[in-house]
Amino acid sequence: METIRQLENLWGYSSLCAALPASEPACASFWTAIDIAVVAAFTLVALYLVRKMVNRLLMVRANRMRGVEKTSVADAATMDQYKADTDKLLEVAHGENVEERIRQALEKRQAREWLSPGAPDGASKP
Repeated sequence: METIRQLENLWGYSSLCAALPASEPACASFWTAIDIAVVAAFTLVALYLVRKMVNRLLMVRANRMRGVEKTSVADAATMDQYKADTDKLLEVAHGENVEERIRQALEKRQAREWLSPGAPDGASKP
């Protein structure tokens, strides 16, 4: 019951202040509250609109980036045409000794480096 009485008093005060000029000192708090409410409402609407605009701009940017990404890679037919034949690269006869081939390649490389006149860092080998 008390709440209804307070609302009735607030309604009477609001009606009186709305009828009086804004310069009336008794209604200063009413007009200040109205000003704050209006500014808050406009701020919320402006933030909502800015949020929608930013979301749309980000969506457009993401779509543009996807388009650039699609055009930066060749189509499937071109990729298949230049695809490496990895089956040939990995073919190793079962009878070959892979470890022995690696050792021989390393020995050749070491011999070549030993016989070269200069080391990669510029110092000569003895």
